[in-house]
Amino acid sequence: MNEGNAPEDLSPRPHVYMLDFLMRLRQEKSRGLLLEMGDINVTRMAAFVAGYLSCQDINGIKDEEYRRFFVWLRDVKHEFPGEGWDVKYLHDCEGDHERAIGKFLDFVAEFVALRERERQGA
Repeated sequence: MNEGNAPEDLSPRPHVYMLDFLMRLRQEKSRGLLLEMGDINVTRMAAFVAGYLSCQDINGIKDEEYRRFFVWLRDVKHEFPGEGWDVKYLHDCEGDHERAIGKFLDFVAEFVALRERERQGA
């Protein structure tokens, strides 16, 4: 590190898009990646997703695939009500935060698999 604790290598890094991160989180949640984010809390998770997307926007990263996921979740699955996925899924999962996050991540996986099939022409 140089003076001021800024990273020395400021070369561009590849973008990590929201769905890629969420799929990694889903795959590794049994190893505690969720716990690395602090208490397992669906409201915190929803805020993390919103913050991640906001950061992407501010940095000019257009995450069209997450936008497609959002539309699919809302219009096809009818799983994104006005109060937000976090409130609905926490209610659906009877207050179990980990299950509510799991439900969201399962929809992410379903959408990613669907898009993969579409790309392969199946």
